Amino acid sequence: MRYRMLSDDELQALSEDFTHFLVVQGIDDDTWRKINKEDKEKALKIVEVFSDTVLFKVYSKIKFMSYISEKVFSIFKINKTTIDLILIKSIDPQLVFKDEGTLYDLLNSKPAAWEIFSSTKILEDKLTDEIHKLTSQGCQVTSKEIWEELSKFHKKASKKASF
Repeated sequence: MRYRMLSDDELQALSEDFTHFLVVQGIDDDTWRKINKEDKEKALKIVEVFSDTVLFKVYSKIKFMSYISEKVFSIFKINKTTIDLILIKSIDPQLVFKDEGTLYDLLNSKPAAWEIFSSTKILEDKLTDEIHKLTSQGCQVTSKEIWEELSKFHKKASKKASF
């Protein structure tokens, strides 16, 4: 899967890594300069492969992600071949999720104002593609502690959801 091209700033910050990447690909400095000057399409393809390699490596290290909207808080636990989901949905028009910090207060103070769901999605070799998709949809990296706290709430009620 084609993830996304790194920005110029990201490439600049990773210039040493890009140089090592080129060396591994058998491309020395003079050859790279020639390709970059004479064959822009080929240079772009090389940068695309490097970008995908970097993002694949980053995605492979992500273990927890979350997404917050006014009425839904979703948290994902990324395992080797699956992604677990805990989704908390507000059923009270007054209950609005603003951030992770206010989530605990709302859940503790208004237990009848929300529903909790869970699901597991089996992905096997498409795990990093799913992480990319979640990132593209606005998910952020989050902590293990938040997952563990919400897992406690999950034990109170359990309904199935799919994603």
